[in-house]
Amino acid sequence: MDPEIMNLVAIVAVGAALAGLILRQGARLDVRIDRIDERIDRVERGLADLRERMAKLEGLLEGLREAIAGKRAA
Repeated sequence: MDPEIMNLVAIVAVGAALAGLILRQGARLDVRIDRIDERIDRVERGLADLRERMAKLEGLLEGLREAIAGKRAA
């Protein structure tokens, strides 16, 4: 077989192998990004829950201040 053809076949084979690796890694990256998105969503829900709980505590503390001082705080 002609050496130039063998070189061309080798180059095409390496290119195909690299393309396969790139596509595979891209798919794996998509899966990891989806997992990260899910984790971020859980963190955001947790923060929203904490905001609600903090607001409730602030209200309770304001009521306690009013009860102790006997007047409304400014």
